[in-house]
Amino acid sequence: MASCTGRLDMWLTRLAVARPITVSMGLLSLLVIGAISLTRLPLSFLPQAEFPFIGVQVPYVNGVPEQVERDITRPIEEVLATLGGVQEIFSQSDADGAFIGVEFEWGRDVDILRMEVKEKIDQIRPELPTDVRDIFLMTFNTNDIPIVEGRISARDLDLSENYTLIEQRVVNRLRRLPGVGQVSVNGVEPPDVTVWLHLDRIKEHRVDVGQLFNLLGTANLDLSAGQVTRDGLRYTVRAGVEFDGWEQLRLMPLNERGLVLGDIADVDYGTPVLNYGRFLNLEPAVAFEIQKSSGANTVDVVRRVKDELALINADPALEGIDVLLFFDQAEQITHSLESLLSSGLIGALLAIAVLYFFLRNLVTTLITSLAIPISIVATCSYMYFSGHTLNVLSMMGLMLGVGMLIDNAVVVLEAIYRRMQLGEGAVEATIEGTKEVGRAVISATLTSIVVFAPIVLGSGNELVVWLKEVGLTISITLLASLLVSLTIIPVLTAHLMRNRKAVGSNRIVDAWRDHYGRVLEWTAIKHPWITSFALVPVIIGLTVGAVMVTGFAPDSMEERGIRQEYLQVNYEFADDVDYHRARETVEAVQQVMWKKRDEYGMRYLYSFYTDGHAANRFYFQEKAISPDDMREYRKRLREDLPRFAGVEYRLGNEDGGGGGAKGFSVTLHGEDSAELADLAIEVKRRFALLDGIEDLSTDEERGNREVRVHVDGDRARQMGVDPRTVADVMGITFRGVPLPRLPSASRELDFWVVLREEDRRNVDDLRSLTVSVQEGREITLGQLASMEIGRGASRISRLDQRTAVRVRGSYAGEDFDTALEDIRETMDQMVLPAGYGWNFGSSIQRAQEQENQMGMNALLALACVYMIMASLFESLRHPAVVMSCVPFAMIGVIWLMIATNSPLNILAMIGIVILIGIVVNNGIVLVDHINHYRRQGLGLDESIRRGGRERFRPILMTATTTVLGLVPLALGDSHVGDGELYPMAVALMGGLISSTVLTLVLLPTYYRLSEISDQWMRRRASAMLGWRPRRLPIFGRARAH
Repeated sequence: MASCTGRLDMWLTRLAVARPITVSMGLLSLLVIGAISLTRLPLSFLPQAEFPFIGVQVPYVNGVPEQVERDITRPIEEVLATLGGVQEIFSQSDADGAFIGVEFEWGRDVDILRMEVKEKIDQIRPELPTDVRDIFLMTFNTNDIPIVEGRISARDLDLSENYTLIEQRVVNRLRRLPGVGQVSVNGVEPPDVTVWLHLDRIKEHRVDVGQLFNLLGTANLDLSAGQVTRDGLRYTVRAGVEFDGWEQLRLMPLNERGLVLGDIADVDYGTPVLNYGRFLNLEPAVAFEIQKSSGANTVDVVRRVKDELALINADPALEGIDVLLFFDQAEQITHSLESLLSSGLIGALLAIAVLYFFLRNLVTTLITSLAIPISIVATCSYMYFSGHTLNVLSMMGLMLGVGMLIDNAVVVLEAIYRRMQLGEGAVEATIEGTKEVGRAVISATLTSIVVFAPIVLGSGNELVVWLKEVGLTISITLLASLLVSLTIIPVLTAHLMRNRKAVGSNRIVDAWRDHYGRVLEWTAIKHPWITSFALVPVIIGLTVGAVMVTGFAPDSMEERGIRQEYLQVNYEFADDVDYHRARETVEAVQQVMWKKRDEYGMRYLYSFYTDGHAANRFYFQEKAISPDDMREYRKRLREDLPRFAGVEYRLGNEDGGGGGAKGFSVTLHGEDSAELADLAIEVKRRFALLDGIEDLSTDEERGNREVRVHVDGDRARQMGVDPRTVADVMGITFRGVPLPRLPSASRELDFWVVLREEDRRNVDDLRSLTVSVQEGREITLGQLASMEIGRGASRISRLDQRTAVRVRGSYAGEDFDTALEDIRETMDQMVLPAGYGWNFGSSIQRAQEQENQMGMNALLALACVYMIMASLFESLRHPAVVMSCVPFAMIGVIWLMIATNSPLNILAMIGIVILIGIVVNNGIVLVDHINHYRRQGLGLDESIRRGGRERFRPILMTATTTVLGLVPLALGDSHVGDGELYPMAVALMGGLISSTVLTLVLLPTYYRLSEISDQWMRRRASAMLGWRPRRLPIFGRARAH
């Protein structure tokens, strides 16, 4: 590799210096293309990513969870489990239907997975209940994240009954905007047709409900009857019964005696009754969200949406109705990009100022600084032509690389300047100086890039998807800066500095270098053993002591560094409540809290309610609340929330976290849901005894009251009744059954048949419902099924085909790791029945997996860096010497993060991995220069003296520019989404500071000791074996003087 890199840098530099006009035209072309690319580069929040996930949604309105789980969920789970590459299957079954989610291995083609899932479901479709109408398959990619979330509120109008107004005046106008992919509305439903059966009239007219269901099912039947040919033309024949309008359904004949549907039922057309609702600032509201089409520029689409909303709010037909944006992804994008851009610009200016301080020459400073804009423009050109977007992750990569972009240019310029001082001409000094350091800068660049190889090539997960974007951006910018350093910098130096002094005098830096020379003489030349043995134990002791005293440990669940703008309050009802009761409670709570909005600095008060559940979400004026302030808000809310009998409040999001607290969940799994519910209650009781644990809840603390119907299939068949007919009648009776949709002028109408609500209240009346008429004999539901009132689960969750129940909670203290250990010990002390087990929830498991993977990536990065340096030095010892820079860096990482109280979260761990490739650069430049003198015949000590003194300034310059380039990220408001970047910047800064100081002092010492040890071992081998060992080709080592 050493010879290859030598030939490469020499060829590039010679060609560039010999063809300055060509280089100038190439640079001009790059700048023009880059400027055009930058204006056309799409803006998005996250890079395009397809997640290996398929969701199966099976609507089954007003179902019984146990029945849904038995008849729908389990069959689908079993067939999907046969697919290859399945990592996890989870499901939920409730009164509204079933949802089955399947996670596959990363790297699978989602389109192919979707087809395979559809084929599997089609295989078992005949086994599912006959009244299952639609099955939806869902995938997820970053384009599915809504770019806009909004609310439509009205002061004196019930929006849930005004679907047509909202559809025509709001939704359709938004859908027509360029770049808008989908507009979803929640809280208002389109009108449908419902047949409300009267139980007393059915009994009076002795109507066979099973036969009635079949008749209604063919009310709008449209079937293909094949094709016929006439006069040489082929025609498709369709047969069926079709009504011109829903009003004609009332006249639908039911028997030969003239009985029609209107005699036993009411046929209504209107808005369906919703069992949920929303409020925004005390006013009833409807939610909507907008997704952009693939490839659209998020910022442009949101701008069009805002312009259209301004016109919508001015529409006279919508007087009294307010349409406002609740969440704006474009604002996040622009704010994140602006903060990153400002941090990058400040960092670049600081780096340039440092360059001028060291160089004291404006022209030279500007030449060196050109590496920053040229590299960034080149990277933007690559991103545009490769189909990437400018998102917060790629921008983060650009800004992290700002301080490193001039490192190579500084090293090259310093080598050229030193050659000029020796009397060489500008062109000769440029070529020879670049040749001298060419291999070192190429290897240093590769070590900075190669740390991302384990991430890109490792096992895929969500973290890898995001880090690929950061790593790719940093890698392209560094490669561009390397190319600039080997071509443009030498050309400009050779032709602009012919008659100028490249570097001005700097007494301060010269004094530092002289002082460093004395330190180097004492530590590396005169007392190397004392230096190594005295400093290493002290450093190790200080580091271990710091870790032990502060309890400093990785914590990817740490909420410091996470921006929060709202706090959610969930209601836990002690008994069954319908949505009417839930609404009354929500209205009472929000009336109290809205009066205190000024005390809390409240921007919005958003509320949601449905059967058995309700929640408030408090949005604050300040959009970035610190966790400490959020904990104070939690404390105040617990005191201010009004108390109601049978209502408890749980603060935080659905998973228990958020709002200044860290969430956790424990999943219990087994077979019997009732047993799991009892175990969950016991787990919750034990968790409540632990310090700092609060807001505990379980999936099922109580069951819903329900009518349990057990159909005797054998008896039904004996009486000549198909059990499916019994199931259909039960569907009509208890929950309603969807029928084929009816046509209308504008769209197809949903068509339902159901027994009136008042007729479903008396179980005894339902037993007498006629299911079938056989030879004039009525067969009632009570003859074929038993009924009883009991409690059943409101929702059944399953994980990997086993029933599961979660216990959720939050921890608002400081030591989350200790809290997790307490939770683990508590669970280990529980004696679970055979076949039952537990595990932490997916969020904690994934966080631990990410920590483990980052640790493995760090080890692999070390190995990759070592191999590159071994190829450069053609030695196994010298890379080991340079690798000592890594523990030097960790000292600074730990101490600076302790001093700044920064969390060692996932962003900080990413910074540490990046640091591995950066901190060895100074060591590479230093050791390579020492080896350069040794190849020229200088002795070991003199090579160390000259190499250290001559590389003191470039090492100090590159480290200082990189550190100052990170200062705005560490001190400013830069963030990626809700995650602030300062932990990553602090980790990088601390590691660079300590590694630079210790590299200059200890690395020459270790180098000399390794050489002395090698020479001693060779002499011992020669004396013992009686032969003179062949010299190893380690850069043609010279004799020691």
